[in-house]
Amino acid sequence: MSSSIPKDLHDLLISLNAKGYISYKTLQEKSFQFPPFTLRFEHVQGDPFAAPSRLSLSTKLSEIGFPPTFYDTSVKKLALEDHLLRAVHKKISTLKRRVTGSGRSGEISVQSPSQKVILRSGIKIKNDSITVILFAGLPGNGRSVLAQECVRLFSELLPSVWEESLSANSLDLKQIQNSIKTLEDYFALRDTLGKNGWVAFVTDGSHLPRESGISDLPLKKNCIAFLSPDGLRAEVDLPHKGKVSGMPVPKGITLIVGGGFHGKSTLLNAIQNAVYPHAPGDGRELIATDPTAVKIRAEDGRPTQPINISGFMDDLPLVSTTENFSTQSASGSTSQAINIVEALEAESSLLLMDEDTCATNFMIRDARMQALIANDREPITPLVDRVEELYKDFGVSTLLVMGGSGDYFDSAYRVIAMDSFRPTEVTQKAKKIVKENPTDRKIETRFAFPPTKQRYRDLSSLNFQRGKKNCVIQTRQRITLILGQTEIDVRYVEHLIEEGQLEICGWILKQVKDRQNQEGKQAQVLRAILKKIERLGLDSITPFNNGRLALPRFQDVLAVINRLR
Repeated sequence: MSSSIPKDLHDLLISLNAKGYISYKTLQEKSFQFPPFTLRFEHVQGDPFAAPSRLSLSTKLSEIGFPPTFYDTSVKKLALEDHLLRAVHKKISTLKRRVTGSGRSGEISVQSPSQKVILRSGIKIKNDSITVILFAGLPGNGRSVLAQECVRLFSELLPSVWEESLSANSLDLKQIQNSIKTLEDYFALRDTLGKNGWVAFVTDGSHLPRESGISDLPLKKNCIAFLSPDGLRAEVDLPHKGKVSGMPVPKGITLIVGGGFHGKSTLLNAIQNAVYPHAPGDGRELIATDPTAVKIRAEDGRPTQPINISGFMDDLPLVSTTENFSTQSASGSTSQAINIVEALEAESSLLLMDEDTCATNFMIRDARMQALIANDREPITPLVDRVEELYKDFGVSTLLVMGGSGDYFDSAYRVIAMDSFRPTEVTQKAKKIVKENPTDRKIETRFAFPPTKQRYRDLSSLNFQRGKKNCVIQTRQRITLILGQTEIDVRYVEHLIEEGQLEICGWILKQVKDRQNQEGKQAQVLRAILKKIERLGLDSITPFNNGRLALPRFQDVLAVINRLR
């Protein structure tokens, strides 16, 4: 017997040898001491092919060598949680020794963190205590227990995970302090945005390109560091990095232009992702964006409940009014109009758009098309005629990647050209082109953009029950949220960056439904739920901590609700 496994756990496992796999259930809700940790079997799988068993590991932070100065503020606590989760995840990924058995026997995992630093339930620090949720496949031979392999799992593999990734003695404390400082600098940088009239800031030296179009990992080879152009460079003073320079994006209308493959979308994506802080080594740690920013795109086929899109769509054929418009399958242009109005409802101050994912007829209608199709035969008021109004009347800025139309030069407050991933300010040049090449294009707005108001979504018909289960909340990657027998397609809600965010959206929707008869607007109820989660933890609105939840933004929860058919 290994000395690192408690005798009571060892003896219990040996007593189960060769018995039916279901006998593992005797472990459920039992706790065992692996000093200084307490291991508890929260849920035990029913067979070796099922999802691995859920375990919780808890201890006092002081017992594993962390002084209060590492977690005495909310930012420090978040940084420490994130750093330790990554350490556990990395340690598990390097394990080479596996136990034998059928199905998922010996499989070990923990919540997988993205490049972002967000509140997750895989590791939770409360006061001086830390709890980690681990998943382990209990070894079996077909439908019978493999006791010796299970002893090995709990005497060799799992202890090595927590001993080498959670104890302060096994970690580089300077790296943890760096994680804390990085996160504190990010929030300090984000705080400077509003004070300076900016919506984003990209620090010099940032590495924007990613490994591939389907990876959020940094490009390691031939990566060009970001360098702000002289005409746009500004400096900010951060608590740890000190004075840093970079490119601010001011409030208003900003265009990112340039040739294909020169870095326009790369810059936009970096700004888009910076609504969240990033882990050290990502390359985007010191890029900060207005936290209410929303990516707007065409979304063919999305549904919508009654909404006023008359500011963009009016006199649609066979539609009596667009002031109370609804559909089960919106077109590209209509969906983009809906997405903008919903962003306004969600109190977003910044719209992000890339022409590659936008509906052309929604973005622009040039002079030649105007001459061919009269204004009274075109129901769409293109964004180019509303974008300045959105800023002046609603305070909503727009950052737009545009490589195919110069008609936005008229409204743009700033124009940034990307050339081989290097930005240059070309605002004056663009304005000169406007003067020297006047367009015959006519502005097509016929009335002021209507004010928006937060709608009330009746969730009384939403049924979380499926079969004999009273509440079913599941996810299919970051594409679909399943509530009972209802499926919500969220594949184009680009700010949902972890599957755990989508799952907690389901539990938030359940809370909103349960509280919808209470006084107060639905948005106020939603904000109250999110504040409760920030204060008490993600598991404060769930039956138990499944170890895979993550916190979404207010704007993204509303986006999920709005896609409910």
